[in-house]
Amino acid sequence: MRQLGVVGLAVMAAAGCGVQEVTAPVPQPDTIVFGRVAAVREVAAEAPQRGPAWEVEIKGGLPESLQAVMRRDGRPIPTLEADLVVKARVTADTVCVAGLQTADIDAFRAGQEVAAIPQPGSSAMTGTKLLTLDAAELYQFRSYQVRFLPRALDEMPPELSARNDPARINSSGLERTPLPVAGGKVVYFAAGLLPPLKEGAPPRGAVRPGMEKDGGLAPWAVGGWRPYRSQWTGSGWSAPEAVTLPGLPEDASAAVTWVNEGETSLLVEVRQEARPVALMAARRGSVRESWGALQRVERAVGESVGDGQAFAADDGALVWTSYAFGTSDLWLAMPGQQGAALEPRINTLGPEWAPRVGPKTSLYFCRAERQLLFSGGMVREVRLPGAQRRPLLEAAPTRSGEALFLRYPALYGPGELDWDLAVAPRDGDGWGAPVPLDEWRPQ
Repeated sequence: MRQLGVVGLAVMAAAGCGVQEVTAPVPQPDTIVFGRVAAVREVAAEAPQRGPAWEVEIKGGLPESLQAVMRRDGRPIPTLEADLVVKARVTADTVCVAGLQTADIDAFRAGQEVAAIPQPGSSAMTGTKLLTLDAAELYQFRSYQVRFLPRALDEMPPELSARNDPARINSSGLERTPLPVAGGKVVYFAAGLLPPLKEGAPPRGAVRPGMEKDGGLAPWAVGGWRPYRSQWTGSGWSAPEAVTLPGLPEDASAAVTWVNEGETSLLVEVRQEARPVALMAARRGSVRESWGALQRVERAVGESVGDGQAFAADDGALVWTSYAFGTSDLWLAMPGQQGAALEPRINTLGPEWAPRVGPKTSLYFCRAERQLLFSGGMVREVRLPGAQRRPLLEAAPTRSGEALFLRYPALYGPGELDWDLAVAPRDGDGWGAPVPLDEWRPQ
């Protein structure tokens, strides 16, 4: 549960009265800050390579909608020291959320109620009237309320559960693991349903082929996922069809993590509660035939392994994710060689996952909640256009490298984010604005 920032601010202000030096910032425990924007101004960056920065001046205070809820529930409303000001530093690394979507800092204006989540260790008090922090996330308060305080809402925004067309790729449910084939004219992805927003409501998302069983939903359908395939028809994307893989347990989740250009060989990560993750393979003679029985990929050494990708000549090399001790690393096996963990520039103390091999043996992969690229001996973050950071995960390039298939948070809803699939076109050395996959037109 996130702390209510104004409570912490009130305590800090009172404790510092008459003790602190007026000009000496004193580190404070990080806590979420609520208040109303007084001003937004651009400031000098600490280093030119870090790009521009902005200072958001916030008059601390509990948002009016929360005060109404607390009055209704008979709870005391905390008060702040008079004239307490918060100055939140926003950079290109800050995620800004407005209207339930990521946005730039120019979406925030004086008078708006906001919530600022600090970067760890960045909060400091100067005197008793000024709190400074570096913002990891900055929300218009309405978006924050939907995301983290849904019980304080009278009703949920309808767009959180309205998209349920099984003929489309994206829905208000779960879509993940996009894999382009045939230059991006075929896409494999995994889909499932998200739990309902309130008791008695149906699960969120499109009920696709294979999700129903014996008059109800299959055991994996809500909270799990299974693979689907869609193809560009020349005028639009075909309705996603279930990828049937014989031998999957009824309660198992599965996602295709690699498929060859001929669509005759694939790798699939299989997850089942209380069991190790398994990397399995299936083959077939042609695209007109059914997939054969799943077999464990023996080259992927490790007790719990998945998210594998084959590459190189005759797909003889393999990179995969090895899960252990609450984290994960990437492993590589070249043709005729034993597998080994990748180098420290790639594997760190954080969890690395979702390896996707691109042109010139570049490696796209995720580290925790960041999308990275290893190319030319360097690791760098993959960015989408915008003054502030747009989160993305599971990026997979087309074979030519001219388009990047990915998933991104379409809406910042309560509980689990509503991730959708999109395609970003190549733009110089980077990527253009992502286009939702249903609207993408392959060349």
